[in-house]
Amino acid sequence: MTIATERPSRPSRPSRPTAPRGGELQGPTLSRVVGDGRRPRRSWRLGTRLFAGNALFLLLTLSLVVAFASWDANRRAERRIREAIAPVPRILHVYVDAQSRALVDNVRSLADSVGIKALLSLAGTDAAAATFHDSAVDLGRRLGPGTVFLFDAQGTLLARSDREPGEEAGRDFSGVSWVAGPLYTGHPASAFILEIKRRRSLSLIASAPVYQGQGDEARVNGVIAVASPLSEAQAAEIGRLISGEAVLVANVARRGKPLDLDVLASSPQLRGATPAALLDEPTREALFAARGKDVAGFDFTAGGERYTGAAVALTTGGGEPIAALLAARPKSAELAAFRALRGSVLAVGLLALALSLPLSFAFARRTSRPIEQLAEAAEGLRQGRLDVELPKARDAEVKTLARAFGALVIELEEKHALERLLAQTRRSDTAEIIVGDAAEADPDFILPGQLLAHRYHIKAVLGGGGMGRVFRAHDLDLDEEVAIKVLSNLPKRESTLQLLRKEIKVARAITHPNVVRVHDLGESVGLRFLTMEFVSGTTLRRLIDQRGHLELMPGLQVAKQLCRGLAAVHAGGMVHGDVKPENVMVLPNGIVKLMDFGLARRAGLESGQGGTVAGTPDYMSPEHARGAELDERSDLYAVGVLMFELFTGRTPFDAEEYADLLRLHLYAPPPDPRELRPELPATLSEVILFCLQKNRLERPGSATELEQALMRVRM
Repeated sequence: MTIATERPSRPSRPSRPTAPRGGELQGPTLSRVVGDGRRPRRSWRLGTRLFAGNALFLLLTLSLVVAFASWDANRRAERRIREAIAPVPRILHVYVDAQSRALVDNVRSLADSVGIKALLSLAGTDAAAATFHDSAVDLGRRLGPGTVFLFDAQGTLLARSDREPGEEAGRDFSGVSWVAGPLYTGHPASAFILEIKRRRSLSLIASAPVYQGQGDEARVNGVIAVASPLSEAQAAEIGRLISGEAVLVANVARRGKPLDLDVLASSPQLRGATPAALLDEPTREALFAARGKDVAGFDFTAGGERYTGAAVALTTGGGEPIAALLAARPKSAELAAFRALRGSVLAVGLLALALSLPLSFAFARRTSRPIEQLAEAAEGLRQGRLDVELPKARDAEVKTLARAFGALVIELEEKHALERLLAQTRRSDTAEIIVGDAAEADPDFILPGQLLAHRYHIKAVLGGGGMGRVFRAHDLDLDEEVAIKVLSNLPKRESTLQLLRKEIKVARAITHPNVVRVHDLGESVGLRFLTMEFVSGTTLRRLIDQRGHLELMPGLQVAKQLCRGLAAVHAGGMVHGDVKPENVMVLPNGIVKLMDFGLARRAGLESGQGGTVAGTPDYMSPEHARGAELDERSDLYAVGVLMFELFTGRTPFDAEEYADLLRLHLYAPPPDPRELRPELPATLSEVILFCLQKNRLERPGSATELEQALMRVRM
C-alpha cells in the first residue's frame, strides 16, 4: 500500500497536562520519542541505485573480459606467429638446397654428354674461340634464363653466353671456388654469384668437371657451369611455399666497402619495399657478418602491413655472405582469427548485457521494493501512525527487519504466517526413436534406407563381387560418409576370423594419400562387414572402357601414384593380392586411390574352399595362379598387367577358359606393348615386360623401384 510521507506539523507544547480523549493512544507517540527531524534530501531511489550499480558492474566486467580476451588473443597470436616463423629458415635452406641439387644434376648431365666433351677437347686450337661462344649461346638458349660458362683444364674462361664473342675470354677463374673445386677434386660445386657491373642480379651457379678418356686414363679436360638467376618468379614461389611473402636482398657494394643493400626480387605484396624498411640494424649485421647467420622472428612494416620474418644468408663458394633470402608472413592474416574471436566475445558480451539489463532492473526492483516499504513504514512510525503495512518479503534479511518492525507496531498481534515458496522443476521427456536393422544375414537383403549396426545409414549400392557388396553409408556417430563392404561366403572357422582380425589391424595402420583407408571390422545380425574411407571418383576400369587406352602422360601418372600406394601397403607388411583397374579410383582432383584390400579373399585362401584360387585371373601372377605364397612382387606383376592394359587397351593374355588363362600366365611370354602401340617409348615397354617376368626374382624388387623406373620413361 502507499504510505504517507508528508512531513508532520510540529506539535505545540501544552501549558498544562490534559487528560487524553477516549480512543487516543495513551503515552508518548513515536514522533515525540524520535523527534521530528527534517526530511532527508531526495536522492535516487534504492532500486535505481541497485540497477545502476549492477549495470556498471556488468559493463566493467564486459570491458575487462574484452580487454583480457584482446590481450590474450594478441599474446597467443604473437606466439603462434613466432612458432610458425621459427622453421622458415630451415624451409628456405631446404628450398635452396633442392634448387642447387637440381641445377647440379643438370650441369652434370651436360658435362657427361658427348657433345660437351668433344667441344672442350678443342680447347687450345685456333678454331675454338668462335665455336666455344656459339656453343655457350646455344646451350644458354636451350636452358632458358641463365648463363653458360665454359672453362679449359687450367680454369681459364673460354666463353660465356651473356657476353660478346671473345669478351672476358682468357680470364683466369682457377682461384674461384666453383671452378677450382671441379678442376682439382673432380666433384661438382655450387654457389651464389652477384652481378653488379651491367645489371644487378643474383644467380645460383653450378659447375661440373668434363672428363676426357675412360677408366684410369680419364682426366679433367675442363669445366662447364650454368648460372640460374633468382627472379620474381622464385620469390613468388617461396612466398607460396611459406604462405607469405619473400624478398631477395643483396649487398651491391664492392668488396671492402660499407654495406649497400638493394632489393633484387620480391613477391607482389612487398614490391617497392626498401632494405631499410625490411631489415633493422641487428638483422643486417647478423646476415652479412663474416659467415652469415640465420635470423628468425624479426618484425617490419611494409605497405602499411605488419610482418614477422625470417632470413638466411646466401654465400659465395668461399662462404662470404653476399645476399639474404627473406621470407615473411603478414600479421593481419594470423591475427584475423583472434580478432574475429574478440569480435565474437564483444558481440556475445553486448548481447548478454542487453539481456541482463532488464533482468538486473527487475532484480533491483524486487530487492529494493521491500526495503523501500520498510523505510516508508519507519517514516510512518516516526509520524506516530501504527497502521502501517509491512512488506511480504522473500529475502531473509528483509524478512528479519519486517518482523522487527511488526513487533514494534503490534506487540499483542500475532505474526501472520509467512508465505511458503514453491520451487518447480520443469521436466522434459525425450522420446526414443527405434530404427530397425537389416533382418537377414545376406548382403542382398541390405537395401538403401536401412540402418546397419545401429550406426550406418545405407545410402546406395556402390558395387559388388565374389567377396561381397559395397555400399555407401552415413556414419551417424561421426557424421561422415563411409564405404561398407559386406562380406559374403566368409568361412566361420575361428582361425579364419583370427587371420581377418590380424590383417585388419595391420591395414588400419596404413595411411597414405593413394590408399583408401580401412577403418574397422564389424558384425551385425550375422553379417561381417568392413568400414572404409569413402571416396568419390571414377574407377580406372571405367576410364579404360570409355577411352580404350590412356595417353602416355596421364597413364604414367596413374601408374606412379599406384606404385606409391602399393609401397605404403607393402611397408605396412601387407600384400594387396587383387590389383586391377576396378580397384583403382581416380578422384576429380587427380588423386589415385588404391582400394579393396584382399583381406577376406586371403582368409578364403586360408580356408581352402573348393580348391579355387581367389583373385582376378586376368591379373594373377604365375605364383598366384599356382596357389603359392604371394609377396610384394606378386602385386608388381599385376601392376605390369594393369599398365599393359592401361597403355594398349587390352590385357597381355586373353582366353575364354579360366584354366587356359592361368596357363598363359604360367608359361606364355607376354607380347611387346609396342606391337599394339608403336608410339610407346621403348623404356616404358621394357618396364612393363620387366614386371611381367615369370620368375618373381627377375621383377622389380619393390614398388618404389618400379616407380623410379617409371620416372625414367620419357616422351
